[in-house]
Amino acid sequence: MLKPVKVAVFGALALSLATTGCNRVTNNPGGGSSSGAGVQAIVIDYTGTIKGPAPDVPGAKTGGTITVLRETDFEWLDPQEEYVGDALNFSMNLFHRTLTGYIENNKGEPLKLVGDLATSAGETTDNGKTWKYTLRDNIKFEDGTPITSKDIAYGIGRALGPDGIQGPQYVNQIMNKDGAYKGPKDKNDLPPGVTTPDDKTLIFTLPTAAPDWPFLMAYPTSTPVPADKDTHQQYTRKFSSTGPYKIKNYTADAKLELEKNPNWDPTSDPIRKQYVDSVVFEFGADGDSQTNRLKAAAGADATAVMDANVSPSLIADVKADPAVMSRVDTSITPFVNYLYINTQVVTDVNVRKALIYAFDPDAYIKAVGGYDVADPATTIMSPTLPGFKKFNAYAPTNGGVNGDVEKAKQLLGGTAPAKIEYCFANTAINQTVHATIQAGLARAGFTFASKPLDPASYYTTVGDKTTTCGIISGGWAADNPDPKSTMDVLMNGTLIVPKGNNNLAYLNDPAVNQKLAELNAMPDRAAAAPLYGDLDKQIMETDAPLIPTRYIKNFTIAGPNVGSTFVSPLFAAFNLATAYVK
Repeated sequence: MLKPVKVAVFGALALSLATTGCNRVTNNPGGGSSSGAGVQAIVIDYTGTIKGPAPDVPGAKTGGTITVLRETDFEWLDPQEEYVGDALNFSMNLFHRTLTGYIENNKGEPLKLVGDLATSAGETTDNGKTWKYTLRDNIKFEDGTPITSKDIAYGIGRALGPDGIQGPQYVNQIMNKDGAYKGPKDKNDLPPGVTTPDDKTLIFTLPTAAPDWPFLMAYPTSTPVPADKDTHQQYTRKFSSTGPYKIKNYTADAKLELEKNPNWDPTSDPIRKQYVDSVVFEFGADGDSQTNRLKAAAGADATAVMDANVSPSLIADVKADPAVMSRVDTSITPFVNYLYINTQVVTDVNVRKALIYAFDPDAYIKAVGGYDVADPATTIMSPTLPGFKKFNAYAPTNGGVNGDVEKAKQLLGGTAPAKIEYCFANTAINQTVHATIQAGLARAGFTFASKPLDPASYYTTVGDKTTTCGIISGGWAADNPDPKSTMDVLMNGTLIVPKGNNNLAYLNDPAVNQKLAELNAMPDRAAAAPLYGDLDKQIMETDAPLIPTRYIKNFTIAGPNVGSTFVSPLFAAFNLATAYVK
């Protein structure tokens, strides 16, 4: 599952997102970013109607340099090892092309999943068990060598072997479930289920239907790698580009400089432009430094963007300057935090509903840093997901912002609920937040046995089905813009196992399981999306398995001379696919 985007300052205190190998959040203050109201709709181009070149940006100019300020170097830029949001965002928009890819914008238009190296998002005639891809014309590696179907198959083969251990495992779990394939020996050693009838055709024959396969092919899992240039663990610093930019110089922990790739053909690319001469990633600038430099925007910083959020201590200063605020991107990210209610422990649905009503959203948002970095959540799905439905099944009957204590007491029927074991990762911010949460719930008569847990083993502990935790603090962000990657992961009772659970509400409702099976099997994922939104509402109304606490927001600055950039609602970092210097 997609690893968190920013190991940086989020909201009120400096705490990183949980590095648990998936998109969980260890209840740190809000961070990340997106633009506008979120994605909410998606167009999937199965027929190949969207072709290159990408449309010109009105007023865009060529030339100049855009600088990205970062605190740390990238852990991985080897395409098959990438699984951190900002690395995916920058690499896929600048130098790693994939079979499919996303066209994003900040105009309120639907997200588009299109063919990138391929001519379409994919062709299937058997509801997703077999997928065929035809490659576009004029796609090349940076040295001018044409990209063939076997180069892409080789890259996918790497993802199934030791060169893909750190990357997403979805494709591996489908194509190589028994682990028998250990990676390609050479260009002709095709991974299981892959055939290449000719240089421009790939066919995937899968063991089971995967209607969401086009989403999986948008990971750099499907980035082609030339077998004769594969340096394995060293490939991360000397990869062969397939996009509009390539490495000019890469000094570890200091700077990555990209220059134009002369063998990238814009007519083959429906997603990217090549306006600027260079993109420079400058490592070593912490949140304070990034904030102050982008506030001043002097010299080269006028064409820079932050990769962190504004430091909490500087938010007030930024908000006091209208000129700077005009360059701030602040809106919802894919990350949502919850208080999961363990339905194995809190078995009475009225008690679970009372917990939701008693929760105090306003006090909670203020405790995690305020409304600049978080919005109150009311749904399981993030507003950035296609199919998101805005609703509040537990809106206070008095119209207030502090919950509905009287409604909670009515549901409890005058009976004091049993003490609940409340588990959370033992961090400084969580101590503060947990006190606020308890104070809100106590208004309805709830009492708790607080159980702070070691953050390093937190999800291992609460993911054990035998856990006695009644309330479990945590969060999630979708691995891809298909609601299946949230709703199925968090709410499907058939996926509950003895250890390693993501369904931390331990919800096992047969009606929900059946509906998820139906939605997961729908070949038309765009049509399925709003049905997941309906199911979100049904689950919250009927099962009350969690308290949605906050939608995590971004608060980050771009330089005044950077044109056509916005923060990606998918990856929570500035999208530079069509950026230019004003």
